[in-house]
Amino acid sequence: MKQITFLVLILISNFVITPSYATRFETSVSWTQLGNGSAVIEYSSDYSDETKIFTAQITHSNSGYQRLYFSDYYAEDTNVCTYRTTTPDSITMIFNGQAVKMLRWCQKFTDTEQYYFNLTPETDRGDSYIINLFKTATSPIKIQYNNETFYFPVTGFTKAWNSAGGNAI
Repeated sequence: MKQITFLVLILISNFVITPSYATRFETSVSWTQLGNGSAVIEYSSDYSDETKIFTAQITHSNSGYQRLYFSDYYAEDTNVCTYRTTTPDSITMIFNGQAVKMLRWCQKFTDTEQYYFNLTPETDRGDSYIINLFKTATSPIKIQYNNETFYFPVTGFTKAWNSAGGNAI
């Protein structure tokens, strides 16, 4: 009987002691709805009152390759990072259970004093995986990033990708 009581106390203490942060989904706008080669979600966390924005955009790299870029920033004029970086760092994001190495750097919006993170796959293999995942998924993609878990829309991605112009010639 003492062992059962002890086990119950341990289980209860795990729920009390271990913090559990939940991502609260607020708004999702698909590739089709925006029609400009991007999609966006708005979310917040149990540990913060501030609303965050996570976007994906199809655009071209400085070397002319068609790429998928992700951005992470606050809805209000709050900085996610503090200064523009020219050398990216390497982080890991998880897309539907698959870890992908990502390049991340801090950028400043051109029309405000707000800084945000910009991310893109670090390797060709990671880039191919994410593009194929977005093309073939029939339901939102589960993304784990920065201690958050959220679901990103895929509706209209393939059309947006195919009409973005391809690699520059």
